[in-house]
Amino acid sequence: MFLGFLGNRMSPPPVLEIKEIFCYDNYGYRVQAGSDDMIKVIASDMDGTLLNSEHTISKRTYDIIQKVQRAGIRFMIATGRDFPSASDTLKRFPLCCDWVTGSGAEIRNEAGELLQTIPMDPSCFGEIVSCVRQFPASIRFCTTGRDLVLTESEDLEGQILEESRLFFGGSRDEEIRATEQFQQLMRRMNRVKSLEELLEKKIPIYKVFITAKTGEVIQDIWKEVERIPGLAVASSFFNNLELTDEEAQKGPAILRYIESLGYKKEDVMVLGDSLNDLSMFRAGFGAAVAMANAHEQIREVSGFLTKSNDEDGAAYAMELVLEGKLDLLKKEGIK
Repeated sequence: MFLGFLGNRMSPPPVLEIKEIFCYDNYGYRVQAGSDDMIKVIASDMDGTLLNSEHTISKRTYDIIQKVQRAGIRFMIATGRDFPSASDTLKRFPLCCDWVTGSGAEIRNEAGELLQTIPMDPSCFGEIVSCVRQFPASIRFCTTGRDLVLTESEDLEGQILEESRLFFGGSRDEEIRATEQFQQLMRRMNRVKSLEELLEKKIPIYKVFITAKTGEVIQDIWKEVERIPGLAVASSFFNNLELTDEEAQKGPAILRYIESLGYKKEDVMVLGDSLNDLSMFRAGFGAAVAMANAHEQIREVSGFLTKSNDEDGAAYAMELVLEGKLDLLKKEGIK
């Protein structure tokens, strides 16, 4: 099911003669005028970028986002999470912004309204399952608000706990069970015993999420599933893979959306840290800022390098944008 953009959001904005310091785009966002090379849109990843190692957003980062928006810069979140998970994680400091979720499978506006959705083609699920079952790994099929775990085991909590141990490092099981992240997973997880049962439900699937205990296993699975036509393969942690439709990637999704609003890709700054951000960094946006904690491949393709997520590196980069000093983060050798 492809909803596309609603209304006239794909229509180009009218040509305006700029006579004031600020003008407005078609959707009421204030846009600073008078400079072709300034950043007008900031799109940020969540985990490992906007969020710290506790998987929360700091007060400083939230305040800087508010400051950015007051300055007329459009702010977007681009995450591998689905919308309920992403918005729930930020409920302490709720943001009014655009959303690219499911690694690009959904686009929502600042009101949370669904503008575009790109589900996966179910015809590829059988081949995906065959590939994954060659290895000691778990597989779940993600839709908005819930995940369907493909397993014959009735101990779903045990499987979720095993996956969470990798996410929380050396934390004890009772500590993991007490976290909001674990409780959130328990609420959203449902068991399906077979692929046939999954297909009978006829639910749109936006992402296939694969986890394993080691990065070596993940790399082996990657080599297998990347051969399947029509898939985009990415990773947000060392122990996972995220499969989406090849059109459902962060970079292309952001580009389609901002162009529908009248922005150019040169107007955009992106922030990220993991391999599921790679499409953003290769999209040719105006500035691609890697976190200090970013995957080596992300650091290599970025033009700018900021502090780590535990040092509010995203906030630091946005602050420099406001001060016109982003070049302070430019990597050595980049002109």
